[in-house]
Amino acid sequence: MDIRKSIEKMRENAIALAGVMARVPARPLLLALAFSLVATFATVLYWNPPVSLDDEPDMVTFFQIGTGAVGGEYFAVGERLAAAISRPPGSLRCERGLPCGVAGLVAVVKSSAGPVANVRAVSAGHFDSAIVAAPVLGLATRAEAPFRGEKPFRNLRAIAGVYREAVYLAASRGANIGSVADLREMRVSVGLPGSGTHEAALQILAAHDLGRRTVNIWEHDTATAIDLMLRGQLDAFFVVDALPSPVIRSLADRGAIDIVPIDGESAAKMTGPNANFQPLAIPEGLYRFVPEIETLGISMIWVVNENADADLVHDITGALFHENNRIFLSSTGMPGLLPGDPGAQAAQAIMSLPVPLHDGAARYYREQGLVDGDIEKEPAG
Repeated sequence: MDIRKSIEKMRENAIALAGVMARVPARPLLLALAFSLVATFATVLYWNPPVSLDDEPDMVTFFQIGTGAVGGEYFAVGERLAAAISRPPGSLRCERGLPCGVAGLVAVVKSSAGPVANVRAVSAGHFDSAIVAAPVLGLATRAEAPFRGEKPFRNLRAIAGVYREAVYLAASRGANIGSVADLREMRVSVGLPGSGTHEAALQILAAHDLGRRTVNIWEHDTATAIDLMLRGQLDAFFVVDALPSPVIRSLADRGAIDIVPIDGESAAKMTGPNANFQPLAIPEGLYRFVPEIETLGISMIWVVNENADADLVHDITGALFHENNRIFLSSTGMPGLLPGDPGAQAAQAIMSLPVPLHDGAARYYREQGLVDGDIEKEPAG
């Protein structure tokens, strides 16, 4: 058998597999990736066995990514990030459009109780990295609720803003809620404590001079909030979700909700170049019966401990933006992953960071001409 022809055929098959994986959901994609990597590893060992049993095997580095509940948005983002940066020993070379992760790296997705738990886990060294909503990260640096009573978390560093979600304020149709101000004395669910939705909703209410004394605040997960609202026991609920959101689309198709704008002067005070929230428009026609709506967007920040290896973080950041890895990150179901036009994702990823860049990540962005030498020294205010 011609070994070179066999290897070339294997590479062609891998390229074809990459095209197929770009069109499948995250979990089947990762299963296909795992199978492919194992098969490739075995093939390489078959054609390139060790010279002797004394040869040292290739080193493997495991890298954890803390996310959220299995099946949730955070977990799905973590799955795709893990696929993009992983490159176990025996993988094919980074050439001819093939995926190009960090040599020897195997990223492992870890479920968690959510962004608040992720902050504590990365700070304490229990997770190598994690995904945290920008507003939660800002609260952690200031030791504000839900971190009140703890020391400010000063040892977290950013790799990138990897995903952007929309803040939805969904009101029961007929409740006559047309603005955030109309929530006064209404029954409103703000999400479960510790969730990104919970912390974002409370900050939005506070910016509009609303709180537990002026709003009947309930703390339910999205499914429970929807059930209560459809039964007439809840007037509105907040949820931070993808754009578009399958949950919101289902309710809009049934004509059950109004999507309430989050705009005006109070919302504008929460936005800015380095703020935790950014203006975001929900396009007309994205949801049935819904015109264009102004709301707020939230970045998910990929964070590590300040003591993480700088060379490793540099290489992970490079893999994140490697053009060959877009097959893992692009998805019609997750259009907010690495938001920005092609070629501009890296610049977009460092626009709203509540914590400094990690030294390794900052080095990568400097190499791309995107930051100067001081950006990683001070967190956003």
